[in-house]
Amino acid sequence: MARILLSAYACEPGRGSEPGVGWSWAIELVRQGHEVTVITRAANRQAIEQARQPSASPHFIYYDLPACGQYLRRLPGGKRLYYVLWQWFAARMLRKRFPTPPFHIVQHVTYVSARYPSFMGSLGIPFYFGPVSGGETVPQRLRRGCSIRELCRELLRDFSNRLLRFDPLMRRTFREASSILVTPDTLRLLPRSVRDKATQTLAVGLPPTLAEQGQVVAKGAKLRLLFVGRLLEWKGVDIALRAVALTRQQFPDLTFNIVGDGPARSRLERLCRQLELDDAVHWAGWVPQARLGESYKNADALLFPSLRDSGGMVVLEALAHGVPVLCTDLGGPGLIVNRACGRVAATSGRSREDVARELSSAIVELATDAELLSLLRRGARLRAHEYSFEKLTLLVHPSPVALEVGSPA
Repeated sequence: MARILLSAYACEPGRGSEPGVGWSWAIELVRQGHEVTVITRAANRQAIEQARQPSASPHFIYYDLPACGQYLRRLPGGKRLYYVLWQWFAARMLRKRFPTPPFHIVQHVTYVSARYPSFMGSLGIPFYFGPVSGGETVPQRLRRGCSIRELCRELLRDFSNRLLRFDPLMRRTFREASSILVTPDTLRLLPRSVRDKATQTLAVGLPPTLAEQGQVVAKGAKLRLLFVGRLLEWKGVDIALRAVALTRQQFPDLTFNIVGDGPARSRLERLCRQLELDDAVHWAGWVPQARLGESYKNADALLFPSLRDSGGMVVLEALAHGVPVLCTDLGGPGLIVNRACGRVAATSGRSREDVARELSSAIVELATDAELLSLLRRGARLRAHEYSFEKLTLLVHPSPVALEVGSPA
């Protein structure tokens, strides 16, 4: 048994995205027999304490900056500054609380970003940084059609990524890390001097509870497509709408359920009207994580043409429910999905219209071949289990039996 300290700024049960990643790491490591302590925000305490089972749960240390620090979060860019300061002072607090750390390993798990530092390497014990992401980018040709604001965001992200290897705080983080876990697209951002410490992996995995609950259910005769996620321009929902419009020329009964909300919604709704899809598209808005299962069970395929998703947790969720996935070859979804569980649209040198046409062809394929759809449903379940959180955590912490640990530093 290893005594592991997890740094999980975001960590909440019953949530997706970053909070779900932090919680899943903690619960899975406990399930494997490790003794786990989690340092997280005090703001997460209520949700955690309501869900945890004292006999089989991690230990939690709650920490937040004082009231004057909380004011930062309301300023432009303040949330990022708050996050960095939280990382600094949380490590400082732990050094004071544990002059001789009672842990074998400390691991940073959230935020899942290679652009933000962690100072847990200062505790004097082996420090694992990640898995983290951030190196995924929207291809230049696929940026055509984006709003000016979105183009500026992508350029700023590109600039930030180029500076990362020169950032003194990140260089310190990389230098102090015993092991760095990164998504494949993020490896290139690391300084060459630390790449020998890097292991490539996805930053997400299928939680045990979802693996147990997923099930293939009977579908109707009318093909029902689904999108789940924040409505951001780089999520490619406009490409999905164009693919649906093309397919509706052959299959007018096709429906598309869009679950999620975000700043791009009004822009997407205008496009929906221009494409005359109002009777085919349902805008479900934000749906609590606990109710997402119903959306998956009422879908024949997840249409998810995201242009730079590092992980694609919704892809794993869909596959676990036996829902094939239609996506691009970019980021995590492009690595997870294969021809046994969905279809992947190529993006190299292609425009958004080109990608929409390929996705439309994939939709037509599913709509016209019931046997194929049935095979993909079964393949989806099998593929999801290849990316379980258990396998992800074992990559980092082999097992309580096999892991050789010495005395705490």
